[in-house]
Amino acid sequence: MQIRFRPVEPEFPRGEVADLLAVGQLIDEAMRPGHFFAAPDLSLAWSAGRAETIPWEIFRGRALDASQTRLQKSFLSWHMLSAGADEPIVSVKLDVHVGQIHVTRGLLIHAWEGYDAGGGVIESREIVKWTRELVGTIRLADFPDLESVRDELICLIWQAVVGTSRLPLISVEAPLPAFVFGELHYGHRADAGDTPCQSWADFLAGGLRSTNAFAENVKLIEFTLRHLETARLPELVDILKQSSCRAELPGIFGQMFNDVSLSPYTRFVDDALECWDLLARQGVIDLDTKIDFLSRLLRQVCRHLTAYDLVTFHHRGANYPDALLLDELLTHYLREIDARPERFLGADNRSRLRRRALRQGCLLRRHYEGHLVPDLPTSPGENARVLAASHPRVPEEQLTQPRRRRRQLFADEPLPALLSPQARQVLDRGLRDLTLLDERVEMGLGVFIDRPLGYAKAVAEPDLTPLLAHEAFSPSLARRRWQEVKALCQTLAIAFDATQLDECFANGVWPAGLAHTVLANCPRPTAALADVRQVAEDFVILRTLPGGLRVVLDFLAAVHALPAPTDWRCRLCVQVVDGESGMRLALYDERLERRWEIACSGSAGYITRAGVELPRSISIGVSAEPAAVDQ
Repeated sequence: MQIRFRPVEPEFPRGEVADLLAVGQLIDEAMRPGHFFAAPDLSLAWSAGRAETIPWEIFRGRALDASQTRLQKSFLSWHMLSAGADEPIVSVKLDVHVGQIHVTRGLLIHAWEGYDAGGGVIESREIVKWTRELVGTIRLADFPDLESVRDELICLIWQAVVGTSRLPLISVEAPLPAFVFGELHYGHRADAGDTPCQSWADFLAGGLRSTNAFAENVKLIEFTLRHLETARLPELVDILKQSSCRAELPGIFGQMFNDVSLSPYTRFVDDALECWDLLARQGVIDLDTKIDFLSRLLRQVCRHLTAYDLVTFHHRGANYPDALLLDELLTHYLREIDARPERFLGADNRSRLRRRALRQGCLLRRHYEGHLVPDLPTSPGENARVLAASHPRVPEEQLTQPRRRRRQLFADEPLPALLSPQARQVLDRGLRDLTLLDERVEMGLGVFIDRPLGYAKAVAEPDLTPLLAHEAFSPSLARRRWQEVKALCQTLAIAFDATQLDECFANGVWPAGLAHTVLANCPRPTAALADVRQVAEDFVILRTLPGGLRVVLDFLAAVHALPAPTDWRCRLCVQVVDGESGMRLALYDERLERRWEIACSGSAGYITRAGVELPRSISIGVSAEPAAVDQ
């Protein structure tokens, strides 16, 4: 099994990776201006295949700044540059001596530099400068032929624009500002010319193809939504109606919201939801699909904010686009309830899940009413970027000192003012659903993320190993939410006998899960499953969500020939404590019995394919150890 970004193109000549002339021609084609969309106000230029000698050193997966190294390196380089820039926005560098291709990108940032203030005094001052980021490296010897090199190169250039991860914790994982503001995108196509595309309609219609990676089509629609003015959304819907991806639109929109980087916060969410509404009005999607999409997304956001609150996480609440997304979603959801309340009041599971979305959305929004946040959602890394004038820098004190923040979430629109009689009726039914165990569990359910195959990486090293998501449940958190439910009932004057449910929340049976005490602490300062301990002391891990788990198992099978389980089904994939200081990746079955143990070593390095890393060296063992289960 070969890991790829796009499907194989059988007509493309295979070629030998040792043929450096052919490699150069391949890069020349991949960097043609016609593969890019560039807004008319961008002043861009392309240079192809010229020799350059520049300061160059890679340390722990990062390209060091010129001021941090004395080393020089010679490359044959292809650039896309902005007028007056010191660093290419996108660059492909061929090292002919060692057979490597590096893809980098340039960003304009606020930084500090030292200077001689006179009298033997060295002081620092803030400046604006260009910085270089390493997107990825292709080692030609790792690839069987030029067609596979081309596939990887297309992926890396695309990632240079859209970012390397759907979880942007460091700068290179986030999209370029020009992508966020709908000005620049990359979409490799066979008929690309020698000038960048400036028609969004042509770029979209010609770019939506079944031969693309699914993620490419997702990002292409996201970019179009970012580029267009709201009034032109009907034109976008007309193109989507005629596209070959029409049947995939529900999946594309779902993946788009799952992968999107919402900071800096723009009108993207509102326009995307308006586009979804237009698709339903024009019959591209049916009404149930429309409502269920909003319901699922609302529940997903609530689980995320249950796991990662705006006090401990998100830079102590400085980066709060998820709260704004929650508000936008709830607003659109309430419109659906007001128009068609009967679709939310049935006794079937679909109606119950729809009521669950309303209940959880109302609880989380009410929970954060009045919460102090910075003027705009941001993070220290994003605040260092030079952005559009519409997104000024947030004062540093608002990031580091919550008491210095001035904005209050939802202060001008308290929840009771949003709820119509129809919405209150649906909410009332949703509260009565709490007699069911699944609904009570939802009150304390959070989704935590983890990259368990990257634990062996060095501190601050970029990590593109598969991202897993885990459902975890906390009884104490469910009980706190129950108290908030009762307070909300009083505020809304909803008559509700809580006596029976008081007993269920206090002494009822909860689902069994893996005790968090067996989890290994991630040695790197990054998001990890052990973060459950920062939220509540009684979290148990219920399952690893199947999407990310399937990616891990498929990649392990492709790179290390790990066989698929035949007599059991994998429920959990987590890093667990192994001895006093060690750790192992453990796979558990449905009964929470440990079946396989995988030791991952970073000493041999990592192999990267299609934007995902895997350790080159692992060892697999069979475990008979009983599970540490909490009831």
